[in-house]
Amino acid sequence: MSDRQTIHLGKSLCHLAILTALLAGCASNGEESHWYGPKTATVVTQQNVPDSNPPMTLEQTAHYQIYTTITDRPDLVAKTAQLMEGAFGVYRTMAPDVTPTNYPMKCFLFSDRVQWINFTEQHTGMSAPIYLKISRGAYTIHDWYVAYYIGDISTYSVAAHEGWHQFVNRHFRGRLPPFLEEGLACMYENVEWNHDLPQWNLSLNPARALSLRKAMDARELFPLDQLMKMDAGKVVNMPGIKIEAFYAQSWAFARYLWEGENGKFRPGLQKLFDDTAAGTVADPTGSLRRSYLPWNPAGVQSVLEQYLGEDLATLSQGYEQYMQKIAYDELKTQFEM
Repeated sequence: MSDRQTIHLGKSLCHLAILTALLAGCASNGEESHWYGPKTATVVTQQNVPDSNPPMTLEQTAHYQIYTTITDRPDLVAKTAQLMEGAFGVYRTMAPDVTPTNYPMKCFLFSDRVQWINFTEQHTGMSAPIYLKISRGAYTIHDWYVAYYIGDISTYSVAAHEGWHQFVNRHFRGRLPPFLEEGLACMYENVEWNHDLPQWNLSLNPARALSLRKAMDARELFPLDQLMKMDAGKVVNMPGIKIEAFYAQSWAFARYLWEGENGKFRPGLQKLFDDTAAGTVADPTGSLRRSYLPWNPAGVQSVLEQYLGEDLATLSQGYEQYMQKIAYDELKTQFEM
């Protein structure tokens, strides 16, 4: 399986994710799993972009403007537009009290890496060398993302992942702890299609579960008190298994908060979303209240303990048990079905 990467230079922080090729078509996880997605297709309009080189079209939806040089795959472009609108609705499921803005977010989807490199060099200034480290994938900057075609499944997966970063950058005045934002983004990677409409089961991400199992078997996990203070800049130069562990563990933690312990952490998680959006996060360092401030990881433990209502030791114990469930019990069940 080939890897694909995303870099999210969200707000003032750089995020690097290794996205392993997804295993499509795995069965859902019984009664605890739920599928989210639009019931009907969204309206998409298309127009040519004047004087663009290479030729580019604009796909306009209610919440997105998708600029693309992919001219020979109208099916892929149309499905990408449907995917973004569907994902927008699912992002709002996680943060229902966040008021959406009334102007669209921009997405750039190029047909090949050369076009993507040229655009990146022209539009990201001194940050370009960071983005050009990506060997196969996408990045998010401010409230728009830039991607290129890497196969249908991987392209859709990256778009859904980056769309979460877009949503947060657009609608939140503050910032989430970086590892948590990345973990949440990973929850959108596994996209399935039903009659040309995208669907998400936020409990399922077989690729991340396999990475988690690999890291556990190799004893390469990060303890929670270390993981919660990490960001992409601290893992980008680590061995591959440690990078995979960071994102797989971040995904497992985000899922734990979303549905673990019979959903007892979800209200606290959504309160954290609301306060982050308002810029009023109860962070003793203040660095999570404004996106433009340098991030100080020293306050993350206090933030998690306050919003989740458990001390770190208790939270770590439950999280470790949850990872065992994901990496062993669930994977075994999924691949037996």
